[in-house]
Amino acid sequence: MEKVIKKKTGEAAFFTEQAFLNIEDAYADRNPLAEAKATVSDIKINNIKYRLEKNETENKHSNPIDNAPSHNVTNS
Repeated sequence: MEKVIKKKTGEAAFFTEQAFLNIEDAYADRNPLAEAKATVSDIKINNIKYRLEKNETENKHSNPIDNAPSHNVTNS
């Protein structure tokens, strides 16, 4: 069975917020009170691609003749 992989590429605009005790710590990015929180404000999709991905285990067992090792035989 095949799976379809969908890949989107694009750009995102975001902003972050983080709390500090005073302006000096905020400018120096020192001693934050919590982790920064990021918020995505806009997304632009530039491209979408699709590709098929085959299941390797099914392909190996589907037809044993196709998966047998090949031997180079030449007629003299």
